[in-house]
Amino acid sequence: MTAVPLADIEAEATRLTAAFAELRLAVRLIGGLAVARHRHRDVPAALRRDYGDIDVVIHPKEGKAFRAAMSALGYVPNVRFNNMRGDRRMLFADEPNDRKLDVFVGGFQMCHSMDLADRLSLHPATLSPADLLLTKLQVVEVNRKDLTDALTILLTHEVGAPDVPAEDDHISSDRLVRITSADWGWYTTFTDNLARLPGLAAELLDPAEAGAVTGRARGIGDLLAAAPKSLKWRARNTVGRRLAWYDLPDEIGGPIDAQS
Repeated sequence: MTAVPLADIEAEATRLTAAFAELRLAVRLIGGLAVARHRHRDVPAALRRDYGDIDVVIHPKEGKAFRAAMSALGYVPNVRFNNMRGDRRMLFADEPNDRKLDVFVGGFQMCHSMDLADRLSLHPATLSPADLLLTKLQVVEVNRKDLTDALTILLTHEVGAPDVPAEDDHISSDRLVRITSADWGWYTTFTDNLARLPGLAAELLDPAEAGAVTGRARGIGDLLAAAPKSLKWRARNTVGRRLAWYDLPDEIGGPIDAQS
C-alpha cells in the first residue's frame, strides 16, 4: 500500500478505491470524480473538467478502520473537526498535493439528506448513477459544475426502472421515484434542477446528443410527477414554497463540490 498520495487526482482516486477494496472497506467515491468513473465513453470537450478534491462516503460502522487506512495511505486528519463531527462527516488533508478528502459517513447531507449505508454495494468504486444524479441535483443554488456533471450522467446512461446492479449501469428510475415521492423538498429541488438540463444541453452538446439528454430529463420529470406521493409529501405540498423546503449546506468543510 503506497503511503504517498499521487499528484494526478484521478490516479489518486483509483489508488484509494483499490486500497479500500483490498481492505474490504465499503468506501465509495461521490462528487465529480465519481461521475468521471461512470462516463464509460468519450464525452464532448465541453463536459470535461478538472477536479480539486476527492469526496467519498463510508459505512458508519467502518469509521475506525477507515481512519487507520487514511493514515496508512498518507493523509492527515483534521483532528478537531473529525472529533466533533466524525459521526456524520470527516476531513483529511493530502498535504503534498494541497488537496482535501471530504468524507460523508453513512449518508449524504447537504440541502437534503439521503441515507446511503445500504447503497454502498451497488457499485465497486462509486455510488450508483441514480444516487450520483440525486447528489448533483439536490443543491438549491446549484452551480454550473454540478449541472454539467448531471448532464454527463444523463448523456452516458440510459434510464431504466430496476434499482439493482446491472451491466448496462443505468440510471434507476425506481430509486429516483423512491426518494422524491417521499419528500416534497427533495422532489422540488431535484425537479427544479432537472428542468435546467435541456437548456444547458442545447448550449454544450450537438443537436443529437442534446436531444437525447432532453428526452431523458423530461422523461424522468414526467415519471416523477406521475408517481404516487406519500402522505407527508402531499401535506407539505399544501404549504408549497411559502416556507423553506431545504437546509443550508454545512459551512464547516463547505459544500461537497466547492472544489471537486
